[in-house]
Formats: sequence, structure tokens, C-alpha cells
Amino acid sequence: MADARTQRTNPWSLADKRDEGAMWLAWIIRLRWVAIGTQALTLSLTFAVIDTPSQVIPLLALAVVVLLVVNALSLRRLRSSEPVRREQLLMQLLLDVGELTLFFLCAGGATNPFVMLYLVHVAMAAVMLDGQAAGVVVAVVAIANLALHLGGLPLHLDRHVLAAETLLRFGQVTAFTVTAVSIGAFVIGMSATLRRNKQRLMEARERSHRNDRLRAIGTLAAGAAHELNTPLSTVGLRLRRIARRHQDGDTVRDLDVATTQVARCAAIVDNLLVGAGDPTARGMEQVDLNVLVGQTVRMWEKSSTVPAVFTPFSRPVALDLPPIAFMQALINLLENAREAQGEVADATPIDVRIDREGDHGIIRVVDHGPGMADHADRVGDPFFTTKATGTGLGVFVARAVAEGAGGGLRYDRHQDATHAVWWFVAPERSP
Repeated sequence: MADARTQRTNPWSLADKRDEGAMWLAWIIRLRWVAIGTQALTLSLTFAVIDTPSQVIPLLALAVVVLLVVNALSLRRLRSSEPVRREQLLMQLLLDVGELTLFFLCAGGATNPFVMLYLVHVAMAAVMLDGQAAGVVVAVVAIANLALHLGGLPLHLDRHVLAAETLLRFGQVTAFTVTAVSIGAFVIGMSATLRRNKQRLMEARERSHRNDRLRAIGTLAAGAAHELNTPLSTVGLRLRRIARRHQDGDTVRDLDVATTQVARCAAIVDNLLVGAGDPTARGMEQVDLNVLVGQTVRMWEKSSTVPAVFTPFSRPVALDLPPIAFMQALINLLENAREAQGEVADATPIDVRIDREGDHGIIRVVDHGPGMADHADRVGDPFFTTKATGTGLGVFVARAVAEGAGGGLRYDRHQDATHAVWWFVAPERSP
């Protein structure tokens, strides 16, 4: 993969990761190489037919050398981190038109078949510049073409070894081909760049919308957490009073379970308050995925009627994650898997596996429920759920946690099992 420096300095690789002016300058540089090659070809073919060659050839050679120097300086400009202004692009195009006009004036004027190369500059100006600047280029091209009709040194086609008609047709075909290929390559390249930019814009908008929804959910969660704190404290106080009054075995066991669940609810409320529901608000920590997932699965099994089979990876998988948010999100995925199996009365243990593929740590939560083929494209949208009493936030938050660590979440269906594939990018220091 090309790094940022290569993208900046190589005109054959679109500089679309920088400012727009740099992208246009890269195109000017690459098409100028075509112009230089075309002029060199013209000189080689018309050397014998140019009028006063002892004077004209050195002048044309100097013009080609000047164009080479300008392109080298343009490459150096492309290496600069400063943005390329539209005025600089206008001057580049006018310089090319001026040099091309000098070349044609010395090589046949308007009769030179390569005059259609002006159309390349007109097309570039129309795309690169605003209306006023593009109009300047069109006006200069029109004036230059008029000058070629009014003057210019003639070409003595009778001096060439080829017949005049053959030489002229060869020049016309070559000129048309070069012009068509140059304009076609430019337009196709720009279309591809615009599609890439449009895709990036759509992805940026989607990320912005997700962040907006996440902030809205955070506000809702914070409000709910504040409202729940008081009744939870009251329930905990009442449970302690009941424990002091009733010491029989059954009551003590029931109170222990109730107290544990109230403490769990209080911990969840505290996690909602920290960061107001933003899964990435807690500080990132480097954790071993095997250890963190194992702890979470054991915690979940204590209150679940369905067991889980946990298969760790053969080696430690170090990731940078927000542990509390991660554990809560994994519990949500496990609960979804348990409830999915409950719909078909399947008590098969839920399979939780950890894999490592390249630089990704992957968690698979496998259940044997009915699946969600009809709604697969909407899974992860906030407040969308296939459950009668669900909120649709569990999968959304799990996906947000993964995306915050450079990963993602998707659901796959394999035979009679649904796989929740949750992946994260591992830092380079991971084993």
C-alpha cells in the first residue's frame, strides 16, 4: 500500500488524499509527459520538412527542455504540503498552451495535425477551474489558433521520404489517437476519483449519523441511569432490612440472589453514567482477549439458564479496548443468543470462540436460534429489534465498541447456527 509521501509525489498515482488542487496538478504533470513525448515524436517525423531547420530545431529543442524543467519543478511543488491554488493551475495550463503555440508556429502553423492537442487543455480547464478561469484558457486557445492561421513557418512535405499524403494522414491519425486517449484517460480518471470521493463522503456522513445517534442514546441512558439510582438504592435498603428481620434459610438464599441482582443493576447504571452511554468514553486499556472474554462469559453464566462453551485462542491476543463497555456489550450479545435459542426451546450451550486472523482479534458467539435473515441489513440500527421487549441498543452498542477499536460486527448464518462475528484490530505489539 502506498504511503502518504508516495501519494503526494507520484503523479501517476492520484493525489486524491490531499487537497483538490494537488490532484489537478498531478493530472497536469502526467499529461504534460504525453505532450513532451508527442512533441519529440513530431520533431523526429518532421525534422526534414521544417523550414530553416538550423534556426528552428534549436528553438524547438529548447522549448521541450523548458517543458521538462517546468514538469520537474511541478513535481517538486507536488511534494510540498501547501495546498495548490487555482491561480497556479491556470498559470500551468497557460504555460502549456503558450509552449504548444510556439511549437506549432515553428512547425507548420494551422496545418500541423497535432493542433487538436489544444482540446486536451480546454477539457482540463473546464474540469479543473472555475468558469472565469476556464474562459481565460478557452480565449487564449482561440487566439493561439487564430495566430496559427495568420502566420507560422510552413512544412515542406515534399522533402520527406514518405509521400506528402501518407505523411499527413499518419500525422492526423496519430494526433487524433493521442488527443482521444488523453481526454478519455483524464475524464475516466476524474470519474473514478469523484466516485471514490463520493463514497468517502457517504461513509463520513454515516459515521456522523452514528455518532449523533450514539450521543442521543447517551443522553437517554444518562437520564435513565439517574432516574434508576434512587429506586435501586431504596430496593437495596429494603432488602437489608428484610435480611435483619428474617433469618430462615430459604429467605436468606432468596435475599442473596436479589441482592446480587440489585448490585448488578447498580453496576450497569454506573457504567451508563460513565461516559453517558458512549462505549469509548472509558479509557482504553491493553487487555488479553482470552482473559477478558473468559471473565465475561463466567459472569454471564451465573445468571443464565443456558450454559456457554468458551474456546480461547491458543496464544494471548492483546487488544486496546474499554474493558467495562466491552464486557457489557458482550453480555448483550450473549443475552441475544440465549433469547434466540429460547424462541425454539433449544438448550444447546452457546459457543463462544476467539480466533486471530492477521491483525484482527475475532470473537464468535454462535447460537442455534431461528436466525434473522429477513432483517440482516437492519441489525445494529439503534432501536431496531426483532424481540417483543427489546430496545435494539445491545447490538448497536456492541458495534460501536468494535468500530471504536477499528473493527466491526456482523451476523452470519451457517446451516442451523447464527454467528455473531465481532472483530477488533490488534496493535502491532500483539503477539
